Amino acid sequence: MGRTQVTATILGPNTTKEYSFLVDTGSSYVGLPMVEIQELGLTPIPNGKMQFVTATGVVELDTYTALGQIDGQGFSATVIPAPVPLVGYELLENRRFRVNPVTQRIERVPPEEIAPPYLLPIVAHGARRGLTQQASYYGRA
Repeated sequence: MGRTQVTATILGPNTTKEYSFLVDTGSSYVGLPMVEIQELGLTPIPNGKMQFVTATGVVELDTYTALGQIDGQGFSATVIPAPVPLVGYELLENRRFRVNPVTQRIERVPPEEIAPPYLLPIVAHGARRGLTQQASYYGRA
């Protein structure tokens, strides 16, 4: 696998900035260096500290909320301090993007495709009534 980068804009109370984010499918949230969080004017979510398991152990970090745009789509995301700008799977899945490992780019999931893909086997076999109804919503039942 190579490195996938994506350009996105973060709208802060102090300024709006465009970043080249490293796509990190092993991360859940958007990450920005603390200096960028401060420059944007993002404020911590009250009582929003979260624990994260890192290579050096468990750390507790403040979390922030930011608005932005990626590929012309608006979003709100949880932001955490990180050494480099990162975009995690939560934002990608919520905005219906996936990583293409061949082109090393993000691409939109087609509207007719059920996402996330791990729902497909359950829906295809009609194993659960609720998921079958969801498949019907997506035109798959």
